[in-house]
Amino acid sequence: MKNALACLATALVVLVAGASAAQDRLTHTVFISLVEVKGGTTADKLAPPGVNPKEVSKGYEFKPPGAADKNNPQRWEVSSYMFSPGHVTVRQGDEIALTAFVVNGDVHEVWVTAPDGTDVVPKTKWSRGREYQVRFRADKAGAYKLVCSDHAPSMTATFLAMPR
Repeated sequence: MKNALACLATALVVLVAGASAAQDRLTHTVFISLVEVKGGTTADKLAPPGVNPKEVSKGYEFKPPGAADKNNPQRWEVSSYMFSPGHVTVRQGDEIALTAFVVNGDVHEVWVTAPDGTDVVPKTKWSRGREYQVRFRADKAGAYKLVCSDHAPSMTATFLAMPR
């Protein structure tokens, strides 16, 4: 009888601890924007880069003098796409309810990968002027990556799941 009571007490402690851990898990509502950051100047103020930024990363854009502004042949511009915010920290086991609004870029092919490389949100296309909602649980500790295949590596957001 003592052994049965001891086993029951142990099972009850494990059950309560498990329920407590589950109750500690949160749902994080995250609002993220897909944006293009631009900068420009004129060649008389600053020479354009010697290497086309598009050759450095497919996430960058470059309009050389003459292409950026037809009325100002000296003007050149650079731009880069990004998620804002680009980093969110959660706890392992928490759920992320992500709402994304596409400000710039006609179409972005995006997905979310877990720390082990598996897709937790499958590839989908997001278009300008629209809002999208996805959910995933950060079951593993580590970095979950939201990636745009057209503009990575500059267009990557990280959801870091800290171990419990």
